[in-house]
Amino acid sequence: MKQKTKKPIHPKKYLGQNFLIDPNIINKIISASNLKSTDCVLEVGPGLGALTRKIAPEVKALIGVEKDRTLAEELSKKISDSHVKIYNDDILTFDFLKLNKKIKLIGNLPYYISSSIIEKLIENSQHISSAFITVQLEFAKRLIAKPGNKEYGSLTCFMQYHCEPRLLFKIKNSCFKPIPKVESAFVCLNFEKASPIKAENEDLLFKTIRQTFQQRRKTILNSLPNEYNKSQIKTILEKCNVSPTSRAENLTLNDFINISNYFNQL
Repeated sequence: MKQKTKKPIHPKKYLGQNFLIDPNIINKIISASNLKSTDCVLEVGPGLGALTRKIAPEVKALIGVEKDRTLAEELSKKISDSHVKIYNDDILTFDFLKLNKKIKLIGNLPYYISSSIIEKLIENSQHISSAFITVQLEFAKRLIAKPGNKEYGSLTCFMQYHCEPRLLFKIKNSCFKPIPKVESAFVCLNFEKASPIKAENEDLLFKTIRQTFQQRRKTILNSLPNEYNKSQIKTILEKCNVSPTSRAENLTLNDFINISNYFNQL
């Protein structure tokens, strides 16, 4: 009796699937993630299991969160180790309360929802020590940008307030199947190294940052929230040692925190 041949698994475009196929990059990712035998790891979108198979022998526990039901079922069959659990779930709705200790997160993020996933990680950062993620190169540059750089913006400040982002290495698009149109980068987000200076009102801080970068061609004096009069703003800028002719891209995260703290006291 003829055995049924399995249908090949093709990447699903609507899920933003680009499978990592380069063994050298896979090994480089494992090495850069600095895995320890005591680590509990959550892998986002394990897909065909190229990373999963390498991670599993190195760690105490491994959770895979895979939205594609077919891939989740296949991976559960292929990797039956007792310390590996594959969830058919969406990382954007995954309940991090299922985790009973801090985890290290690893994943090749779909480009189109990278920002949403990172926001989810920040919301649950009390459960995550660090995240090692593959993202679009241009996106990675925005995460690590410095003041005065064209990539520096509200996303930069938001990220650097909540963690320390580092670009570990670049990845050519030919390392994926199908080949994406853009280059990628492997990034570390260290949630244990958040900004040491905290805002009194974080909502006000990020509102202030967003508003100034939406008007980045204007001076900081003219781009700060309209509910404060110019004399109030000038006084606050002087206290913060910020020139009123500066633009948003010239201010550090600490400058924005100091300014928003003064606004919060008005």
